[in-house]
Amino acid sequence: MPTPLRPPIMIMREFTHPTHSASPIRPKKFRGPRVLTALLSTLATLALVHFLIVLHTNNSRASMPPTCANLIRTTDYTKYVQFDPSSQQVGAIQYVDQVLGGQPGALVQVMDAQHTLDVYVYGCIQQHTTPVLTVLFKQQSLMQGTVSVSKAGTLMLAERDTTLSQETTAVIQPMQQNLYQEYHWQNDTFSPLLFPGLYPVTSRSEAEGLQEQANNGDTLPWNDPQTTTQQMAKDILQWSPDKYQEKVLDNDGTTAHILLEQKQLAMAVTVTLTRIIQKDTKGLWFVTHAQTQGITLDAAQWPTLLTSPVVLHGTTQTHHGQVTATLFDHTITTMSSLNSAALSLSSDGSYTGNILYTGNKLAQQGLLLIEHIPANDGTEAGQLSLSGVLLS
Repeated sequence: MPTPLRPPIMIMREFTHPTHSASPIRPKKFRGPRVLTALLSTLATLALVHFLIVLHTNNSRASMPPTCANLIRTTDYTKYVQFDPSSQQVGAIQYVDQVLGGQPGALVQVMDAQHTLDVYVYGCIQQHTTPVLTVLFKQQSLMQGTVSVSKAGTLMLAERDTTLSQETTAVIQPMQQNLYQEYHWQNDTFSPLLFPGLYPVTSRSEAEGLQEQANNGDTLPWNDPQTTTQQMAKDILQWSPDKYQEKVLDNDGTTAHILLEQKQLAMAVTVTLTRIIQKDTKGLWFVTHAQTQGITLDAAQWPTLLTSPVVLHGTTQTHHGQVTATLFDHTITTMSSLNSAALSLSSDGSYTGNILYTGNKLAQQGLLLIEHIPANDGTEAGQLSLSGVLLS
């Protein structure tokens, strides 16, 4: 039989034109105009927001009433203080309402290349309904000066004491090399303030500095009232430890009283110590009073700031013996007197005299020691009185 014929096998191939891809190519769209439009729109929106903020701020300022507080905080003090821009600069403004009893005030400092300092305190007064800037305090040309506000809300100034000898500078602490002034706001004016501490330092600036050292971990002898009293007896009264006995009369944690009995002079001195700067258990003790019975110092008519000569008068228990007066400077060093330290003692027990000394440019807090040594074998008691004074 003949072989049957098979139908031809047809192979189908997909034909692709060589000049075309499988997927159609879409032309890229140019987006430049749209991006630029969006950017300009954003910038316009930001400009509008900024304009509205500035307009709101200006309207708010315009609507603020003309008060002293606004004036103090918006004043450009470089237009008011005296300074030479070529050699001086105005420091950061410090607002010191707490110094002025809550009234608005500004502390302005001007420093120069010679390390001197000018200090201004500006306040404000109302003239009818208009606030007017006024200078409440000014101190200029403080050599290596500083100014600060104490924890008690007082103004404290310091200036390097250029009168100290090299021997004194070598044995005292760096902060004792300054003259310190403290001012408080009273009866609408700044007045010099006498720091209540007599020992181991005579200014609030130094006392706060010592307290800060103690809080930072330094061990100081002034954290014990008895040790502080012993050092005071050595440095001021010139008593050696074998010449007296001490006894704690009381101590409530803030104030202590210690009795020093000097047998040779028949003196019984009551020393008062107080934690002036810090009242807790870490607070340092400062001598605030030291006196025997039977002696007085009439200082009621004294001005706050004393000048040479200092006129002295007071009373003692007896008219025998000798009364002397000694001044100590801010370093608790005996000041040189231009006259005899002996005072005149009358038959009624009253004493009179004066002390001549060389003053400093700035006031300094010092000490005045009045001693009465009877002319006998110790049967009559001696007296003494230790006071703080402001000397210029």
